[in-house]
Amino acid sequence: MLDDQIKVDLMNKQILEEKKTDTNSYKGLPWATSSLNDSNKKTTSLESISAVQISSGQGLSSDYVVKTDSFLKDAMNNGFYVLNVAEFLNKTSADKNWAIVDVRPAQLYANSHIPGAINIPLADLISQMGMIPAGQKVVVYCAIDTNAAFAVQTLRVYGGRDAFVLLGGIVAWQAAGMPVVT
Repeated sequence: MLDDQIKVDLMNKQILEEKKTDTNSYKGLPWATSSLNDSNKKTTSLESISAVQISSGQGLSSDYVVKTDSFLKDAMNNGFYVLNVAEFLNKTSADKNWAIVDVRPAQLYANSHIPGAINIPLADLISQMGMIPAGQKVVVYCAIDTNAAFAVQTLRVYGGRDAFVLLGGIVAWQAAGMPVVT
C-alpha cells in the first residue's frame, strides 16, 4: 500500500510540475491544456494572503463597500432577509407600513401580480428606486428568488431600505390562497 501511495505522489508531482509551453496558437488545443485556461495556473497560498485596504477608487464610495460588507456579514444572522408568505402576512397584519415590489419584467407583471405591488424590473431598480415610498419596509418578489435577493441587497446597501425577499414569489403567494391581479 505504501508503494501505491509513493506512485500516486510521484505521478501528482510530475503532473503539477510539468512545464507547459505557449505556442500562441489556441486552435485545436484541449481546454485543459490551453494557456487561456487559468485553472492550471498556480494559486497563492492562504497563508500569504493579507488584508487589503479598500479605497474609493474609480469613483466608487468606500461607504458602499462598508455597507455591502455589513450586509453580507449580517445576512446569515437575519435569515438572509427572507420571509415566506405566512411570515409576511403576519408582519403586515401588525404593521401596514410595507411596500411590495415586483422586479419581474413588465410583461409578467401585466399578466398577474400581487395586489398593490409596484413593478420595477430588476434592471431598472437603481434608476427607479424613488418609486418606492420612503419610510416603508419593502418585500421584493420575482420569478426567481435569486433576482429578488439581488434587489434586496441593492435596496439595503444603496437605498438604505429595510427590504426582504418574499420566498417563492407570486407562485407561493397563490399557493397560500392569496389573490392576484390579472
